[in-house]
This record gives sequence, structure tokens and C-alpha cells, in this order.
Amino acid sequence: MFLQRGVNIATQAKGEGTTTPPKKTISAETTTLKGSSLPRIEGEDKEDQEGAQKRTKNKTSKKETTKTTPSRQSARKREKPEKLDVSSPKKKPKAAGPTKYHENSRREKGYKRVCGVDEAGRGPLAGPVIAAACILPEGVQIEGVDDSKKINSEEERELLYEAIMEDKRIETAYWICDEKRIDQINILEATMECMRKSTEMLPGGPVDWALIDGNKIPKGLEDKAEAIVKGDAKSQCIATASIVAKVTRDRMMREIDTKYPQYGFKDHKGYGTKAHCQAIEKYGPCEYHRMTFAPIKYMDLSKYE
Repeated sequence: MFLQRGVNIATQAKGEGTTTPPKKTISAETTTLKGSSLPRIEGEDKEDQEGAQKRTKNKTSKKETTKTTPSRQSARKREKPEKLDVSSPKKKPKAAGPTKYHENSRREKGYKRVCGVDEAGRGPLAGPVIAAACILPEGVQIEGVDDSKKINSEEERELLYEAIMEDKRIETAYWICDEKRIDQINILEATMECMRKSTEMLPGGPVDWALIDGNKIPKGLEDKAEAIVKGDAKSQCIATASIVAKVTRDRMMREIDTKYPQYGFKDHKGYGTKAHCQAIEKYGPCEYHRMTFAPIKYMDLSKYE
């Protein structure tokens, strides 16, 4: 059986106008392909059309993607660098001064006589080391008392010292180890000795508990003392003791200056400043200098005899 344009030849010869559709029919129109005009089967043509549509969509989507996708350079956000703040840094809020927390916590445990202990003069090349002990009764506090090193004005320290000494409710005492004692037992032992002795010299008698500035407890106070690092900035009674020790020693160094003005003791209080070291090199050490401290201990003193 030959097929042509979907018409059965045998049926056409008999004059019958109806046709029986074959199992496979050929589309009446030929599908024109690139480079070919052969007729295509409907099923195959349908599949090709769908495939062509998909390919067209893929190409279109690729083009759109290419158009819409920014380049690497443009994709990166060109952010302007943040401007540096060249203004002066904000000052830290001033920390609260020393309190009575440590004193009160010991009193709550039954210790009635609680004192603070601090020293002055461990580092200088000349003059004594002094330790002071102070007891502040409950409810007693001198306004303005702080770590003596934070009070830059000598005049202010003097005023606080006078206020402390005039208040009869406050117990104070101090002990001095001079330069000869320092050279004999070394500065650490001399400091510890001053601290212990100052607690023993308080007019009201022995203490129940001592708050020691620093990280060491003197011998003889091991069972009734605690060491507080930077205690002069934390405890009111230690801060009070630091002012008493500092002012007492400064006054002594001013007196020494009247005898040996060439060293400038009234200005540097015996500390190893450049001016002080130059004076030692020029005049040699005097009787108030610590002979075991550098640079004095390395000097040839024979040239000053």
C-alpha cells in the first residue's frame, strides 16, 4: 500500500469519499528544516519543536543571565573608607576613691581594732624609709583622702595630713628606719620592720587586724593581717596611713636639704633623678645616702676623701 498525502489510492479508485486513517499519518505540510525539505512524521516533529523551544529558552536565559550578571568589579560594593576619629580620646571616668569595705568586713567578723599600714621611701637613694599605721573609727572619714601618690599637690597633702593629725578620734603612729639600718638589713627587711613596729606604736594598744599595702605580710603579723595590692587606692585606713608616711618623710628630707643643699633633696626627696645622680657624681655621697644602692655601691669613693 502506497501512501500519498494521506489518501488511500484503492479507495479513491472505487469512488468512495471517506478514508480510513492509517496507523501513522504524514502531516499535510512538510516541515522545512535548515538544509532539508523532507517531510517529517508528526510525533517526531512535535518532539523536535519542543526540543527547539527548550534550546531557545536556554539561549535566552543565558543571554539574560549574561546581561543581568554584573562583572566582578561592579559586583563589589565600592564603600568609602571610614573616616578616622581624630578627636581627643574620651577620658575614663575617675574611679571611686578608697572605701571602708575592708575595714567594715573585718569588724563584722569581730575584729574591733582594724588598722591600715603603708610605707614611704623604699626606692630613693637617700634618706629613711617610714611606715605609718592608722585606725579610723566607724563613722570617721577625712574628705579628700586618697592614695598619696595620686595627690600631686604637696600643699594638698600637707592640708590632709594636718586634718588627720588634728582629729583626736583617729589613731596614728609611724616608725622610721634610717639609711644605716637599711644598709644593714636591706630595704625589704627594713620596710617590713617599719610596718610591724608602726602597728605596735598605736596609742590605743595592739591591733586586732592589720590591712597591709602590698603583697607581703611582715613577720609577727602573719596571724592577724592581710596584704592588699594597691591597698592605698582601695582602703580608707591604708590611704590615710600613706599620707601620714609620705608627709612625715617629705618633711625630714626638707630638713636634710638645709644641711646638704647641693643635692636638691627638697625637690626630689632622695629619689634617683638625673639631677640627683649628677650631684652624687660631682660631690660624692653624703651621710644620708644609702651605700648599698646603685650607682653608689659601684662608685670609687676614694676620690672624694
